[in-house]
Amino acid sequence: MSTTDRDRLRQIILERSMRFGEFVLSSGATSNYYIDVRKTSLHPEGLRLITHLFWEQLLADEVTAIGGLTLGADPLVAGLMWYSLEQGKPLEGFLVRKSAKDHGMRGQVEGNLAGHKRIAILDDVITSGESALIAAEAAESYKAEVVRVLAVVDRSQGAPQIFQQRGYPYTSLFTINELLPAEK
Repeated sequence: MSTTDRDRLRQIILERSMRFGEFVLSSGATSNYYIDVRKTSLHPEGLRLITHLFWEQLLADEVTAIGGLTLGADPLVAGLMWYSLEQGKPLEGFLVRKSAKDHGMRGQVEGNLAGHKRIAILDDVITSGESALIAAEAAESYKAEVVRVLAVVDRSQGAPQIFQQRGYPYTSLFTINELLPAEK
């Protein structure tokens, strides 16, 4: 991973995405910090850096499609699709809803997953891993193999062990300990 890009991304995340106070997380747990990576992934330089660092992580995995749970994965998937085309190795994208819609074709997956055998699941922040697992299970229903789960930030709350139990290789660009201020 490029140290310069990683350092700059860390700076942007700290400036744009980290908040301190009392927060209730989607899991119902409380936390004294909140990290909203969308504030970084929806920023031009932030998305460029995430995309470049994700690309470096995925090069050896020979994936043909990338996706994740909507809404956190949306900019990540779009950025990486564009960058992969620029690199001459285009990846298709897909997005997964938490639950199937109740109209139209009643699908849970939107985009281009059918026919892809080696895929990566992208996520902005991993806490319990639930979002990535929902996306992975939806992809597997299309007979795709999840060859990597890739996150921007891991809150270090046990998700890597869950992914390991499921046989999903996992990488994050940062752990929360790399972003929180050092305790004195």
